Amino acid sequence: MGISALPLLLLLLIIFSVTSSVISCPPSERAALLAFKSSLSEPYLPIFRTWSDPNCCRNWYGVTCDPTNSRVSDISLRAEASIFIRHRHSGQISGNISPEICNLHHLSTLILSDWKNISGPIPSCISSSLPSLRLLDLSGNRLSSVIPSDIGLLRRLTVLDLAGNDLSGGIPASLANLSSLMHLDLSNNRISGRIPRDLGNLQMLSRALLGRNLISGTIPPSISMMSRLADLDLSQNRISGEIPEEISGLPVLSSLYLDCNQISGVIPEGLMRSRGLNMLNLSRNSIEGSIPDVFGRRSYFNVIDLAHNRLTGRIPETLTSAGYVGHLNLSHNHLCGQIPEGSPFDRLEASSFSSNDCLCGMPLRRC
Repeated sequence: MGISALPLLLLLLIIFSVTSSVISCPPSERAALLAFKSSLSEPYLPIFRTWSDPNCCRNWYGVTCDPTNSRVSDISLRAEASIFIRHRHSGQISGNISPEICNLHHLSTLILSDWKNISGPIPSCISSSLPSLRLLDLSGNRLSSVIPSDIGLLRRLTVLDLAGNDLSGGIPASLANLSSLMHLDLSNNRISGRIPRDLGNLQMLSRALLGRNLISGTIPPSISMMSRLADLDLSQNRISGEIPEEISGLPVLSSLYLDCNQISGVIPEGLMRSRGLNMLNLSRNSIEGSIPDVFGRRSYFNVIDLAHNRLTGRIPETLTSAGYVGHLNLSHNHLCGQIPEGSPFDRLEASSFSSNDCLCGMPLRRC
């Protein structure tokens, strides 16, 4: 016997009712998104025009909901997205980040990057109100004030990118509590003060980019605990003291940028012995002593830049036995003696050796 029309209709109504309740975002979260929208302005791009449906889980550009609970999980508004390139406008969103964003308690991703005109502070409530946050990218704007002091409460955070803003103040000590953090980028701001001494607690971190700030003090030895650290950029700051020997022991370190600081002391021998390091820039510091003569066939460097220091002695002969050396700059030091013959010296220009005390040999004058 077939199902009659009335029970079938009731069944369809029940299915529709259940489905609608599953995919509809809560009114409180829709209100929070609209408040977030009201603090921003975008006159040219069709971003917020899509934020009109009663259900913010459906067809709101850049908004994603968790299908298991219908809560807003992701906001992703990046200026480099293809929709904005097609409209031939970029950097058109201005305004500030409303604290109402903190009412989206299930948010795991917040990307609001590269708009250049978003200003004001980072809402301090983000740290305490968004415990599920895993990715926070506010880079490429004009955000000011300081990094929230309790940023370390975001224990699930894996990516923190605040680069290219106008942030000031210090790096909060609580940042060292972000035990899940893999990518940290605070570069191109006005951050000052010292690097937290417990930064080495971030043992999941693979990239630490702190360059082009006003950071002072010394490099904390605890960095040696970061066994997954591949890229460390502390360039163009006011960092002083010596390069910790412990950095040489980082097993996967591939790039180290310490240029344009006030670093003194000598080059750790272990740094030049490193088998994974291929980008090394120590230029424009006050480093003394000789260049460690420890290169071998397993040495592979795309860049070695030691220019504008106080290095003395001879150029290491073992550089000729290195597996590969691409760019080498030893200019503006106090080196002496004959430039070794063979690779990589046979393809380097005189500018790589200029302004030393008494270097000679090709590509400079004869000895």
